[in-house]
Amino acid sequence: MTAVPATREDVTAVTLTRPTEVPGPTAAVPVRPRGGALPAPPAWYLRLVTVFVVLVVLLQRIGVDAGGTVVSAAVPMAYAFLGVSVVTHMVVVSRLRAGLLTVAVSAVLLTTAAVSWLDVDDRFSLSSLALLIALYLPWVFCVRGPYGAAVVAQAGRTFVRTMLVLSVVGMAQLGAQLAGVWEWADVLRDLLPSGWVVPMYNYTNELSYGVGVFKSTAFVALEPSFLSQYCALAILIGIVLRVRAWQLLLLAGGLASAVSGTGLVLLGVGAGLLLVRAPRLLRVSYVVVGALIPVLIYFSPVGSFLLERQGEFTQEGTSGNARFVLPYQAAWDGLMAEPVRFFIGAGPGAVDRVLPSEEVTVNGTDVLYSIIPKLAFEYGILAGGLFILFLVLATIDRAPWRAVPASMVFMVFVLSGALLQPQTAVLMWLLSGFGAAEERARRAPAPIG
Repeated sequence: MTAVPATREDVTAVTLTRPTEVPGPTAAVPVRPRGGALPAPPAWYLRLVTVFVVLVVLLQRIGVDAGGTVVSAAVPMAYAFLGVSVVTHMVVVSRLRAGLLTVAVSAVLLTTAAVSWLDVDDRFSLSSLALLIALYLPWVFCVRGPYGAAVVAQAGRTFVRTMLVLSVVGMAQLGAQLAGVWEWADVLRDLLPSGWVVPMYNYTNELSYGVGVFKSTAFVALEPSFLSQYCALAILIGIVLRVRAWQLLLLAGGLASAVSGTGLVLLGVGAGLLLVRAPRLLRVSYVVVGALIPVLIYFSPVGSFLLERQGEFTQEGTSGNARFVLPYQAAWDGLMAEPVRFFIGAGPGAVDRVLPSEEVTVNGTDVLYSIIPKLAFEYGILAGGLFILFLVLATIDRAPWRAVPASMVFMVFVLSGALLQPQTAVLMWLLSGFGAAEERARRAPAPIG
């Protein structure tokens, strides 16, 4: 029987035991045995989690039409997965999260109503508001009883294995260009019908202007930064799951092929959190790999391109400045322009409609509004703050692992504009709060059916 995490610090410390009769959709959920081992979740549910994670990662560029707007396929897939989980009684509602989300959504709706009453130009987007609520409604659910840690571990293992494959594809994609045996082409867009690819992402990104060689996306990532951050997250999860050291090196190769500094930043922050929160998970082989990764990347063909980006935080017109500096400046200036926005915001989707165009795009580089400036500007300080509180709490409260949930909070709040990115939102939920211990886990769960 495979070891599956049962504590927050050591995910392989407790062996799972499967009851004599494996519970299916119509069986009773077993309670914790007296021996201390956790019962394994039903095999069919673990397979469902595996398929779901693989599809979310591989189909992140695939969209479906929703009233004239292309919405990521991750949204209907998430609700299909949640529907099966609810029908089979594999999940419960967290009262704390449900209450906090209700308050946050109520505040957001009130500010939107106020903007609608005051804004005669009707510059807000109801579709943005609907997507915000739809994306985070599933976050109030978590796995029933003692199954949470095992389900999240299954999702984590699947995510790591999927990213191992994409790392190989990413290195091959970049290597073939550098070797001159393949020219960049958007294979997925060429294969799919028009309207099936999620728009508005910078999929084609050269190593440097005029080079003619493009950063790797492993063909399926929305942007190179997605591949970079997902590889870094897979490394952190791999350490918690105690995968082999060579797998971490392979994931580092995929991270390097994306030539995006955000993955390196996430890896550095996550490693620091692991060192502080769970130092005993850091094997000697992991420390050696950690020392090798920057050396190998520095001497790799992409090392010089990454070094060129060191001063981007302060250099105007660069990707780093557009990600980490301009969003906060633009949001603050927009709030100060009309102080009433501190209380009611400028309305859903306002960062794309209200802020001056030169602050939305700088030298062709899109300003990436991360969660804090976007929520504050669109819904005001109070409503935006309540929603931020919900997101943080739903990610880290009673999550099965140490360090990883906090790393994901840093990833989505600082490194990417992830508020309305279904792929990232779904993965963050699955790999953290979805496995939170049930508030009354010591009680015997009610039978299914």
